[in-house]
Amino acid sequence: MRKLVAIMLIMLTLLPLSITGAAAAEYTPDFEVPAAAVYLVNLDAEQVIYQKNAHQPIAPASLTKLMTAILALENCEDLDGTQVTLKGYIQNEMYIKNNALGGISLAGLLQGDTLTMRDLLYAILLPSGNEAAMMIADEIGDGSIPYFIEMMNKRAREIGAMNTTFRNVNGLPGDGNVTTAYDMYLIARHAMSLPGFMDIASSYYYNGGTNRLGEPLHWNTTNRMIVPSSPSYYPPVRGVKTGTTEESGYCFISTATRNGYNYMAVVMGVPYERGLAENPVFPLTRKLYEWCFNTFSVKTLLERGKSFGEAKLKLAWGKDHVSLMSSANFSALIPTAISISSVVYEPVLPEVVRAPVKVGDEIGHVRIILAGEEIGQVVLVASEDVEASRLLIVLDKLHSLTQSFWFKFAVVFVVISVVLYIALMIVRNRNRRRYGRVRRRKDL
Repeated sequence: MRKLVAIMLIMLTLLPLSITGAAAAEYTPDFEVPAAAVYLVNLDAEQVIYQKNAHQPIAPASLTKLMTAILALENCEDLDGTQVTLKGYIQNEMYIKNNALGGISLAGLLQGDTLTMRDLLYAILLPSGNEAAMMIADEIGDGSIPYFIEMMNKRAREIGAMNTTFRNVNGLPGDGNVTTAYDMYLIARHAMSLPGFMDIASSYYYNGGTNRLGEPLHWNTTNRMIVPSSPSYYPPVRGVKTGTTEESGYCFISTATRNGYNYMAVVMGVPYERGLAENPVFPLTRKLYEWCFNTFSVKTLLERGKSFGEAKLKLAWGKDHVSLMSSANFSALIPTAISISSVVYEPVLPEVVRAPVKVGDEIGHVRIILAGEEIGQVVLVASEDVEASRLLIVLDKLHSLTQSFWFKFAVVFVVISVVLYIALMIVRNRNRRRYGRVRRRKDL
């Protein structure tokens, strides 16, 4: 029991699920996380649950195709009406890449094949077809892949992915694509906000018809966690995208929902190994989600209307304090094992409050502290009306006037002027007496 409590205390840096704003939060799983970078977020509160090297540059592999999909969805007005044909230069480049890399993921398309933009989105998000990504880029980029890459980088900056640089449209190694787990979180969140994206990214099968040779284009997803017949199947998971190369290792972005709690996990750089029966990023992702679902829950740590003592008051006749209460409920995602009784409330109040005061007037705030860490704040408000005394207001204004810089300046100026005037009068009278004696001597 002591060990459990110690672990929980170490983990505590929390973000509230409240209207009072966000605070940083990170936890440490009680198991090894063999990935180069991780960014695990509670989507309900935008709360970081765990991160590892989240801002470290890393090759994204086919996670790159998320940005390709974003530009397709944002720049194609009619996904079903837009027809795209695979050009010869794309097939040639794919042939060269396939031979050079010893095999790449393809959707089975051939030169001259024509598909809708929607078909191509399924082709890049399910089987991760590299030729399909180039077809999208050629279409949206007006026949120029380099121009489309410029669009990718510009859009990444606009989304907030400031440490991401795309050099190709599909994530194939060798071109220098670089991103971070945090940036991929931003990109994936934006993609999820686009109409239709999650419907495609959460599908595990799509019938793309046939290619020009009559071969079926039956596309299965590389995300085995959403395939019911797969040993990696995990019902809470939806979407989003896998990526694998020897250079970048196994990468995977996914979301998971259970009992009203929603999470996203960006896992990158799980060491690559040939011939594995199961992609190791899937059991690791499952372990992270199980840890979240089993460890954390939302608890109400403060209720609206809770009394928080009094604040010093002035300008009210016969009353020198005003009573306070909390202005809102405060809930936070915290380890279930932590008792609410562990919460410490630390009011932060002004030195004095000036009457008049109305019920609901903001008067300071209360810091909510757990295990020595501030996890949020709630505004404190007056819980009573207090009238001001006109006499005390007048006296206070007079006092304030006497304390002002210009009043003090005026007093000093007057004093100095009076002193100078007196000195001048003394000198003038002395001179008059002296001249008077001189004139009397002359008269004699």
